[in-house]
Amino acid sequence: MNTTLADAHILANGVRTHAEDFNNIEVVLFPPLLWLTELSHQVIGRKEFAHLSLGAQNIHFEEKGAYTGETSPTMVKEVAEFALIGHSERVKYFDEGPEMLSKKIQAAFDAGLKPVLCIGELEKGTGAQRQLVHLLNHIVKGLPENELDKLIVAYEPVWAIGTGNPATSEYAQEVAMTLRGSLTPKNQILYGGSVDENNAKEFLLQPDIDGLLIGGTSLKLKPFLTVCQVAQDLSSVGRNK
Repeated sequence: MNTTLADAHILANGVRTHAEDFNNIEVVLFPPLLWLTELSHQVIGRKEFAHLSLGAQNIHFEEKGAYTGETSPTMVKEVAEFALIGHSERVKYFDEGPEMLSKKIQAAFDAGLKPVLCIGELEKGTGAQRQLVHLLNHIVKGLPENELDKLIVAYEPVWAIGTGNPATSEYAQEVAMTLRGSLTPKNQILYGGSVDENNAKEFLLQPDIDGLLIGGTSLKLKPFLTVCQVAQDLSSVGRNK
């Protein structure tokens, strides 16, 4: 819940201006829902920016209905390709449980969106990792394999988000590898949690981390572009995506 429309335009235009430099990676912007339609005119349908996309920070699990204030996946599909599901702040402040997240994932797939499931533990430790795997298994249970393959999972340890104290790259790799045991080799796993231009490379070098889910740093154009450049440079030499 950040940015005015003017701020959103500045950030999106700044990324778009450099998009042709990031041709080996995929960059997805998740602005507030209110700005999605406006920014879609800058991003969607431009062939030169095929690797630059938009996503929604949240969706409802119903296609339509009497859910005042909510936004359905079929509405989002008009202006975006991706949908964040289960971000820790949605879980914390809006009590989104695994059953709801499962329904949102299915609704996203049904609408032709690409869901990005956020999942993370409250505290650090082996026991917490086991609980995390149990939660992931519960959420994805029942997904057909052809959809499970396409699910993007963002590991975001709650204890690291917004604290300035990210997980170490080794710990993030350990958890990502553990989570992959409940997924398929085709799934992309992202890391999110106090990622910035100074630590992005160490996360992207990990074998089971395919990309990053960036929070506060994405609100600052120059640091965000630096992160994108780090990913581009690694992709150019065959490291990660």
